[in-house]
Amino acid sequence: MLNGHGGVFLRINGVYPHLGRMEQRVANFIKNYPEEVVRLPINVLADKVGVSSSTIVRLCRRLGIQGYSDLKLQLAQDLAASTRHAYADEGDASGPEALIRATHERLLDSINDTFRFLNAADLVKAGNYLQGARTILVIGTGGSAAVASLFNYNLIKLGFPSQASTDFVAIPLILNRMGPQDVLVAISHSGSTSSVDEAVGMAKSQGCRVVGLTNYPESVIARQSDVVLTTAVIESPHGSEGGPIRVAQIAVLDALWQWLSAASQREEVGAAASRG
Repeated sequence: MLNGHGGVFLRINGVYPHLGRMEQRVANFIKNYPEEVVRLPINVLADKVGVSSSTIVRLCRRLGIQGYSDLKLQLAQDLAASTRHAYADEGDASGPEALIRATHERLLDSINDTFRFLNAADLVKAGNYLQGARTILVIGTGGSAAVASLFNYNLIKLGFPSQASTDFVAIPLILNRMGPQDVLVAISHSGSTSSVDEAVGMAKSQGCRVVGLTNYPESVIARQSDVVLTTAVIESPHGSEGGPIRVAQIAVLDALWQWLSAASQREEVGAAASRG
C-alpha cells in the first residue's frame, strides 16, 4: 500500500470532502489498492468498484490529471519513490525518543509535501495583489488566527499597510470600508469555516481581491478566492489543530513574505539607480 505522502494520495486528500459518493468510492479503492490499480484497465477497475468508466475519468480530472493512463503512471511513480514509512500515530510510539522522531518526520512531511504542490505562479500572483494593495486585512480562526497574526506582523515589518483581526464582529465593519484597491488574506485549513467564508463573501461583494490559504483547493473559500495557496497536510489523530498544519501554513506564507521582501529590495535598488 502506498504511504500517505504519494502525489496522487495528496491530491485525493485535497479534494476528497468535495467528491461525489461514486467518486469517493473510486478514491478509496485507489488509496487502499494502488498496486492493483496500476495493473487494471479502466473497465475492469470500474467493474470492481461498481461505477462507470466515466466516473473514473471524472475523478482524474478532479485530481488535475488528464486521464486514467496518466493516473496509473503517476501512481507507479509514487510507488517507486515511496521509501518513507506510513503515517506514524504518536500513540504507537514506545517512548519519548520514538515520539520525537515521529513528530520530526510529520513536521518535515508537512513542509515537503506542501512545497511539492505549491504553485509558484499563484505565489507571484498573490504577491502582486499585496504589493498593489491600499490596505490588507489578514483573518483566521482557531489555530489559523495565530498564523494570521504572524503573517500580519511580517507584512508590517516590510512596510505594508496591513492589519490582522480575529474579531468576526468587527471584521464586517472593517470590510465595509474596503474596496477594489484592498486585499483580504483568508486563512482556513478546512476552507469551510463559516465565519471566514462569510468574510470572504463580503470582501468579494466590496470588490476586494481575496488571497486564500487552505488545505482543500475545492473548498468554499478556495472557490471564492482570486488566488488560492494550498498546503498538503494529512491530518493527525488530533485533528486540524495539529502542529504540522500550522507549520505548513507558516511555510507557505513565509515563502510569500520572502518573495515580497526580495521584490521590495529590487524596487529600492532600482530607485537608487534612477536617482544616481
